[in-house]
Amino acid sequence: MKNLFPLFLLIISFAHWACEKPEDSTQEDENISFRNTLNEDLTDTQGSITDYFYNFEDEIDAKFFRYDPSLMASFDHYLDYYELSGDTPPELGFRTFQNHLVSMTPSDESQFTQRHYIDSLSVQDSIVPDSVLMTSTSFKNLEKLEWDLLADPSLQRYKLVNSDWVQADTMLYYSDTFDVSAYWSVVDTPFIDEGLLFVDSSEWFDTNYVFLADNQIRFITNFEFTKQQLSADSLVFRINTDCNDNGEWDAGEEALVDYNEDGVYEALYEYADNNNNGEYDAGDDIIQDYDGNDTISIAYEFDDSGNGIWDPAEPYFDINGNEEFNNSEPYQDRNCNEIWDDAEPRVNNESDCAGIGTFTEDTDGGFCDRGNKIFDLDEEFISKDSDGDGTLENYFYVIGDKPNNLIVDYSDPEDPEVLLEVGLGDDITDRWGREYTDLIETIEFNDLKKQYVDDVDSLITLYTREKIGHITGSSLSPDDYYITKSEWTKTSGNTSERFYNYHIFHEPKHLNQVVYPSYFLPVGFYFNPKEIQSGFWNERHLESEVLFYTHQGSLRDGEHVDTAYYDTTEIAVYFIEKSYDVESSSVTVPAAIKSFTSTSDGNYECLANNSVVADGSECPPADTTFNDCFKVTQIMTMTMLGSGVEFGQRTETWLAYKKGLVKSEIFIRWTEHFYNSDWTPNGPPDDNNEAWVGLNKIELTSIDVTPGAGVFRKLTQPIHSIELRDIGNHPDFDFEPFRVSTQKGIQTLDLRELDE
Repeated sequence: MKNLFPLFLLIISFAHWACEKPEDSTQEDENISFRNTLNEDLTDTQGSITDYFYNFEDEIDAKFFRYDPSLMASFDHYLDYYELSGDTPPELGFRTFQNHLVSMTPSDESQFTQRHYIDSLSVQDSIVPDSVLMTSTSFKNLEKLEWDLLADPSLQRYKLVNSDWVQADTMLYYSDTFDVSAYWSVVDTPFIDEGLLFVDSSEWFDTNYVFLADNQIRFITNFEFTKQQLSADSLVFRINTDCNDNGEWDAGEEALVDYNEDGVYEALYEYADNNNNGEYDAGDDIIQDYDGNDTISIAYEFDDSGNGIWDPAEPYFDINGNEEFNNSEPYQDRNCNEIWDDAEPRVNNESDCAGIGTFTEDTDGGFCDRGNKIFDLDEEFISKDSDGDGTLENYFYVIGDKPNNLIVDYSDPEDPEVLLEVGLGDDITDRWGREYTDLIETIEFNDLKKQYVDDVDSLITLYTREKIGHITGSSLSPDDYYITKSEWTKTSGNTSERFYNYHIFHEPKHLNQVVYPSYFLPVGFYFNPKEIQSGFWNERHLESEVLFYTHQGSLRDGEHVDTAYYDTTEIAVYFIEKSYDVESSSVTVPAAIKSFTSTSDGNYECLANNSVVADGSECPPADTTFNDCFKVTQIMTMTMLGSGVEFGQRTETWLAYKKGLVKSEIFIRWTEHFYNSDWTPNGPPDDNNEAWVGLNKIELTSIDVTPGAGVFRKLTQPIHSIELRDIGNHPDFDFEPFRVSTQKGIQTLDLRELDE
């Protein structure tokens, strides 16, 4: 059975088209005067919107100079920029899509989802080289052990000093044989349930479907390592159980009398050792004569027996070098009592051991054989074959979970050495002559790894068109919508970045623009900077809003429309006020091809600034004045209820007869700047004492119009085509989807440009 695994799955998402904002004014305050002239008889100049904006059935290719906020603030005229930089301002290109647009309705599903086999991109039994990366288990080498003298004495232990992670990998190469099949369709399934889906037929998107065989391919490799680790003895983790320190197993000590009847057999101090000298004297307080022997000392509730041999002082590390033990110095606790013990006293007779221990003779005389002052049970032990000859030997320890057993080397029994640091290959001898070699050992080990990869049985690649947008509505027609595209470049230092946007227009009554609604958030109202896109946050559904009001399809001098409404969103409630004015006007823009005349000496005289150059292409455009045009002024005030913060946007647009948009300027104002609390508007106050800042300006430099003769309406039959093998090499195929952005006409608003 084969498995289907999509590497890239193209899913056509649905967008909700919300209700259009109200066209008629809604009076919210009796002190606000609202006016709407759309139903009035205006007798001044008027003209068809298709003559003064664009007739979208034509093929339009326009170029504009584009001014960002810094250029708007610095240069009143493009020639000022040209004379300073020797170049013209950055350009914005605008074009229609009558030859590269497809729109679809639900009834078109079979036509546009049908898959067509591409023979030139399909290969049977294709041999595809592949590889798999095999990786070993990672580990660290133990480089040394260091006793932590800086820790509290009760917490001191060996620190394991490790290397960096050690890991190896290898690449295994192999070939996989499978069928490769390519298909194309306009879109993939699932299809839309209602409305219109727009795609750009100059943009391709590929989706790969991989069919896998039932059995995977297995790869095995062996990694060989040399590793440093603690030896199997692990001396630092040992807990001593030879609590009488004689190197032999001993049964537990005999219990005697529980004097204080607490159920615990112990050594009871009959006095408080106030001067801490280890013996009773006149300065100590008597607690109780537990054993009733009329001697104040220690009452043993058990037989605290010695080991019959003389015990030297427990080894310790003399930190301060004063040859005296103090409680902050590490020591080897050989008799399990958790206190440091000095050597057993050498004496000549039994009386000298009174209250100390049992007098015991040896070859060096005699000594007081002491117990360890704790009740010892049967000693635990571990039996193992240390020499490998089958003979078991008892070792008196258990393994703990902390490396706090201090290592002492008894190679010189008269002067044992405390090892605060243990390195690679270090050996020691314990008190009983046992030798331990390579406390940190080097071993060779193999790390066998196994890995499975999918065995590809066949590969199918589906090429589809790039989606621009989806608009819902059961009665929509593709003839009602026009999709255009703007492109521009920003340069910072030596780096240039290209930007683009699609703009969707339609004419239900006025000239409308389909946009994603956008709103501002002031300081403290947004939780994640990603929620603010280009200075705004956007709804995720498309809405149609009026771009230019018309009376029976015409712009009219003197047109004035006021609207006001509340807009409730998931973030806040906004009160939005809009005013719209149209007036006859004239405008001068650099809207001519670079103009020049030849001089007698073979040079060229630029008409724009009267300069003489060697090449006519070096001339800047000459100014052109358009007298037959309308100026449209739109002002929007958006107030966030509760915070009271206002955002204002003023757009001034000049539309010229048969040239469309020739100039447009966008200004903004804030009562609070949400990026910079210290930001102050740098524009002069207007008649309403509102300080506006220039955000964006475009001026026409050239326009080419090719009459379409209805070609734009033939949306389902794209004119241009290209071989799939050439995708990525054709300059028109930018692989660019429709973006969520804030738009006004053909301009894209980006408040972040204020700080650039």
